Amino acid sequence: MTAISLAASKSALAISLYSVTDLGSLTGEAYSYATDINDSGEVAINSLESSFFYSNGSLQEISPLPGDDQLAVTGINNLGQVVGNSVSSNNFTGNNPFLYSNGITQPLAIQDAIPYAINDRTQIVGGASELGPFVYSDGTATSIGTPGTVAYSLNNLGQVVGILNSNTAFLYENGQTTNLGTLPSDEYSSALDINNLGQVVGTSGLTGVDDGRAFLYNSSTGLQDLGRLRPTDLFSVAVGINNLGQVVGFSGSNNNFFAADGNGLRAFLYSDNTLYDLNDLIAPGSDAGFTLTAASAINNNGQIAGRGAVNGELRAVLLTPISSVSVAEPTSGVPILSFGAVVTLFAALKRKRHSSSAAIQQRS
Repeated sequence: MTAISLAASKSALAISLYSVTDLGSLTGEAYSYATDINDSGEVAINSLESSFFYSNGSLQEISPLPGDDQLAVTGINNLGQVVGNSVSSNNFTGNNPFLYSNGITQPLAIQDAIPYAINDRTQIVGGASELGPFVYSDGTATSIGTPGTVAYSLNNLGQVVGILNSNTAFLYENGQTTNLGTLPSDEYSSALDINNLGQVVGTSGLTGVDDGRAFLYNSSTGLQDLGRLRPTDLFSVAVGINNLGQVVGFSGSNNNFFAADGNGLRAFLYSDNTLYDLNDLIAPGSDAGFTLTAASAINNNGQIAGRGAVNGELRAVLLTPISSVSVAEPTSGVPILSFGAVVTLFAALKRKRHSSSAAIQQRS
C-alpha cells in the first residue's frame, strides 16, 4: 500500500482517512461482499452460503422465501429494509423477489424479477422477464419500459436510472425516459446509481464494462469522465454516489470483479474532483492486511461498503471516516477530462455467485 504523506503540498486536499471493519469475519465464510449501506451504517451482505443484514456490530441472517434455498440481497434503505431475490436450486422456476423488513422476508407481487434498489418511500426498482424495468410501490409493479431495459437505482424523488435496451444509460422521471448517451467515441453505457440531487454514476465504454470508464452525470454538464486509477488499468466503474457528490467504485485490469487474490483491482473514491485509491486512504494500522478491491456504496456520512481481499479470501468490508487531513493529490490517478450491462453486469457488481442457478450467477 502506498503511504500517505501528511505534509501539505501545492496540490493538497482535505480528505478523510478510514478505518476498516472486516464484516466477512462475522459470517464465518471465506467469501462475502457488501452490496449497499444506509445512513445508519447498516449493510446488506452476500456470502456463498447466505445473505445478511449488518447493524451495530452484529449480523442477522436473512432467510429465503418458503420453498427456496438460495438468495441474494441487492439494496437497503434508511428504514433498514432490504431487497433481493431468492430461488430454489432444486426446481428453478424463476427469480422470486422479496422485501426483508423487521426480521421477516416477504414476497413481492412480481413474476420472475430481480429488485436492485429501494428508497426511503419503500419504492423498489429492478428488472423482470416479462414486465421489463419496473417501479414497485404499494403492492403494485408498474413497467417503465420494455424488456431489455433494467432499472438499477432510484432516489427519494422517484427518479430512476439503469440501462436502456441493453446498451445505453437512462434516466426516468415523471413518465419520461431520457437517454443519457455515452462518453465520446463510446457505444455502451450503464447508469448504476443516483443521489437526491439527480447526479448519476455508472460506466461508459466502447464495447462494454471491460473497457469502460467511470462517469458522473448531471443535467447541466452531461457525462463527465472520471478516468481510471492507473495508466495500466483497462476499465473503471462508478457504482455508488451520496448526496455530497462523493463517488465510489473500482478500477483495474482484472475482469474477474470478484477476484479473491486482490490482483488487478482497486476500490476508488472520487471526491473534490480527484480520484483516489481507497487503499491509500486507510488509517495506519487499521487495514488488517486487506487489499480493497471494490466499493459498492457510500452513505451520506461518508461510510463505504464493499469488498477486499485478504489471505486469499474475499470479504465484505465497512470503511468509516476517522479523520480529515491534508494529503497530496495522488500521482497514479488519471486527470479528470472535460465533460463531453444488461442484468448480468449488475449481477456481477452487486450480487454473489451461485453455481446452481444461471439466473443469479455472477458475470463469468
